[in-house]
Amino acid sequence: MTNAPIDRRIAREAAGWFVRLQSSDACANEHAAAAEWRAQHADHERAWQLAERFSDRARQLVGAAGRSALERPQGLERRQVLKNLALLIAVAPLGLAAYRNLPWREWQADERSATGQQRTLDLPDGAQIRLNTGSAVDIAYEDSVRRVRLIAGEMLVEVPHTSAVRPFIVETAQAQLALLGSRFVVRQYPHMTYLAALQGAAEVRPRLSRGDAEMVPIAAGRQTYVDNQSAQAPTALEADRLDWLNGVLRADKMRLDDFINELDRYRPGLLRCDPAVAGLLISGAFQLRETDQILHALSQTLPVSIHYRTPYWVTVTARMNA
Repeated sequence: MTNAPIDRRIAREAAGWFVRLQSSDACANEHAAAAEWRAQHADHERAWQLAERFSDRARQLVGAAGRSALERPQGLERRQVLKNLALLIAVAPLGLAAYRNLPWREWQADERSATGQQRTLDLPDGAQIRLNTGSAVDIAYEDSVRRVRLIAGEMLVEVPHTSAVRPFIVETAQAQLALLGSRFVVRQYPHMTYLAALQGAAEVRPRLSRGDAEMVPIAAGRQTYVDNQSAQAPTALEADRLDWLNGVLRADKMRLDDFINELDRYRPGLLRCDPAVAGLLISGAFQLRETDQILHALSQTLPVSIHYRTPYWVTVTARMNA
């Protein structure tokens, strides 16, 4: 069936062969091997034709990666072209609507954590990343730079050593962070990035800054928030920023709507707060292993009710008087 979806493995292989042959140093043997791969199965050839059809679109999805991205075997831009192209090949028979409805950036990420899950990633040089709930990262180690792109969520990064020759760079939607020390927390918010230097130091460059003059240094024990244009002046590290590592959500006179938004990160489905009770204040330390128990505790300590439309669609509302 020519309209059947392409198997993801075949899509990845087709994208790999296609991108490899775009490199200026691709040899005759590689061209011959690619031709042999195409001849092995009708779906291989179909995937190849789709790769040719979508190759320009895959480059556009990462901006101006272009030819230079294809020349760097381990570069993040080149790998992003590969993943974008493989995704386009895989979903092409399903139509444009299917592609638009996929959360493709998270779907394509090198590493992900599920809702409510934490994962520890060991990197090639001994560095380590701990992903918080619902997080996604791309990882690329090159000869000149070690680079991690935080696509969604939050992570703790522990770097054993850094050097000016091969720096450790974290990229987010709003900023580029050069980690000069050993332990950092980075979180991607919808419109800003949070960085905390727990040990060592860092330098922050907003994505739309005009150069090194706008780079902001962050000392150990300090934190900052960054948007596309600027970084806030560093302040003292908030004591509860590492509570998630122990599975704890801590509140100190926090608005209920803000608390529910945080809890929603750790709970599958939809969790919402009625505006009528949004301004209620809550304090305490809550174990994230059982989010239903946290919701029950709210109903016992605040004038609210917990309405379950389904186990995965929950609303916190004002309690009705008997």
